[in-house]
Amino acid sequence: MKIFKNAVLGLLLSMTGFTLSAAPPTADETVKNALKAHVEFLADDTLQGRLAGSAEYEIAARYVSSRFKQYGLRPAGNNMGANTTDNKSWFQSVPFIKSTQDSASLAMVLDTGSQQTELKSPHQFIAFSSTRAEQENVRGKLVFAGFGIVSKALKHNDYANIDVKGKIVVFLAGRPTAFPSEEGAHVSSVGEKFRNAAERGAIGVISVHTPMFEKARPYSLFAKFAAAPTMKWQKKDGSAFAGYPALKGSVFVTVEAGKQLFSQAGLKLEQVIEQVRNAKDPSNFDMDLTVTLKQKSQHEIIHSSNVVGVIEGSDPKLKHEYVVYSAHLDGVGVSTDGSNAVNNGALDNAVGVALLLETARRFTQGPRPKRSIMFIALTAEERGLLGSSYFAHNPTVPIKSIVANINLDMPFMFHPFADIIAFGQQHSTMGKFLAATLAKMNLKLSPDPVPEQAAFVRSDHYSFVKQGVPAIFLTPGFTSTDPNIIAGRMVGEFLGKHYHQPSDDLSLPLDYAAGAVFSEVNYAIGRDIANSSERPRWHDGDFFGELFK
Repeated sequence: MKIFKNAVLGLLLSMTGFTLSAAPPTADETVKNALKAHVEFLADDTLQGRLAGSAEYEIAARYVSSRFKQYGLRPAGNNMGANTTDNKSWFQSVPFIKSTQDSASLAMVLDTGSQQTELKSPHQFIAFSSTRAEQENVRGKLVFAGFGIVSKALKHNDYANIDVKGKIVVFLAGRPTAFPSEEGAHVSSVGEKFRNAAERGAIGVISVHTPMFEKARPYSLFAKFAAAPTMKWQKKDGSAFAGYPALKGSVFVTVEAGKQLFSQAGLKLEQVIEQVRNAKDPSNFDMDLTVTLKQKSQHEIIHSSNVVGVIEGSDPKLKHEYVVYSAHLDGVGVSTDGSNAVNNGALDNAVGVALLLETARRFTQGPRPKRSIMFIALTAEERGLLGSSYFAHNPTVPIKSIVANINLDMPFMFHPFADIIAFGQQHSTMGKFLAATLAKMNLKLSPDPVPEQAAFVRSDHYSFVKQGVPAIFLTPGFTSTDPNIIAGRMVGEFLGKHYHQPSDDLSLPLDYAAGAVFSEVNYAIGRDIANSSERPRWHDGDFFGELFK
């Protein structure tokens, strides 16, 4: 799960558990043992952290496909025709452009015409390896474009009244404080900012850290991973999806380097920051400064598999519509700090895949639902939601036939729970389906406990949302049925000590009995959607529904 943990720890650590009067479902012992077996295999050291593109990841993919076959699913990795039995493969092979940076080649030079200043990487700036080209060398005049955001729905356009064609755009990291959390997270994402610049003819971009952004996402965290290879999935024409080839260079600079950048242009970054602090949109302007950006990268094409299986629906008409369950199979691999420690990814996301498998098995135990159910173990979530993005753009069934996506990513399986959190449920009638199902199970639907983190846009379901599919992703809530367990504290401890660390392993106090109950919840929600006469729909006027419908 793509979650920025720093801001959530205090809140989660303060949460307390309590007991509800109505008892939730009890755990099935068979499911409990099966979940444990799945997690113990997928989080074993032998799989070396299941890094997308590795041989160990493909072993994990074969494990998932063997279980799909055992349960009686049909393979759906290739495009499916009218007869699903025509499909022979469980695997959708995803081509990636993997780019490895030559860190010695990085250069950023400021030129006022009378003076040149060279900034140093990584102390003043970083650049992630480029999937656009193996050699980049761009020189251009700078133009400041506020936050670099354009949104008709939010009535914001940082490019109003400026011409950036043939120039390098400078923008602030983050977004205006007045923006709503999830909507703001979307429009202020790096991908959206790059797209806005490229579509307006820019040749490069510079993102400037601010003191406010530094508190939430320190520059040091970006610098820590800057030298790691980057990946984009490869389009049929050979280019990188969302690569924006018009941009010939891109860098991220520290607050202090940003001050120097503005100072060289005869301006003060502090004045711009003050505008932001006072909830004013910073003014855009030409900076009368030239910058040169350089870097070299080495490219290679690698492949990694999504694993896809289907249970065909029973209704002659509705079986051509699909409820999709997803969970990412990949992890972050082996540590690159010299320790070679394995990041097993037990909770993130062996647990999610185990729940996906047991939900699939549950669907084969009783009457088939009216709609078909698709299960996808996705690759390269940890590299930027890439496997789900590829599937959403290259679905093996028509995208309009996918009525809903239920995503399982790092569900907090630490305690017996009395409530469920469903990120994104408020945007569509998925929330109505969910509430009705949970009421029958004596479970509560709780609101998002950390809305400022915009979790709705940080996991694989968001790739489906961007193709117009209503989606949620689920986790047990923080209401424990055991008064001795403070669930929020356990979650906070995981995020603070174990998330994306070698200690996310089988030594965690995972509650497989709670997982068995959660598996039944997953099954019941998908079953009720699959059997409904109505497919889920976006709420009228919803930001995401209007943007992506």
